[in-house]
Amino acid sequence: MLTLYQAEWCPYCHRVRQAMTELELTYTCVNVPLARPDRAQVREVSGQEAVPVLKDGRKVIVGSSEIIAHLRATYPAPDDAEGPDEALAALRQALAAVDIRILDETRPEMLGSDHLPEGYVLVHAAAVWAMERAAAIDPTVPAATGFSFAVFAVEGGSAVAVTRPFAEAWLYEEPELYMLTTAVTQRLYEALESL
Repeated sequence: MLTLYQAEWCPYCHRVRQAMTELELTYTCVNVPLARPDRAQVREVSGQEAVPVLKDGRKVIVGSSEIIAHLRATYPAPDDAEGPDEALAALRQALAAVDIRILDETRPEMLGSDHLPEGYVLVHAAAVWAMERAAAIDPTVPAATGFSFAVFAVEGGSAVAVTRPFAEAWLYEEPELYMLTTAVTQRLYEALESL
């Protein structure tokens, strides 16, 4: 039985959840308290307070990269794994469903690059409604509201990596921007969970 000790706001935990979804794994999710000293359950399982932590039977793995490597080595990818083009099509559909718009897609051949893998796509996206609200607060903010995805092949299928929306919005110290950040992030997670 797989048990993931994690936090919804944690990008490292998100990476693990994404890999588990790609591998079509069933698992129990345990959300931990925000404050590390309050994470007695995580300490009991792993001897430390950081997340993510995966318990796979008697084995305990700490750290997103280590967990993902363990999962990919232990659990085979499903037979119907998609390639990057199928993953990109699914991403387009999932983002549209939560009112996030893809602004552009860049492939290695467009950059004249021979170093990025074949099928690699960089995607820039934004929630236009959030950009409009942010511009009303400060006309410089929309420059910080976009975010990027990378869609690429991995063994047995494809992966989608994303930067955090509004990653620099905290610099503006505006409570309304924090609320916009949360709203866009929640929609983005909805889209990613549907992939």
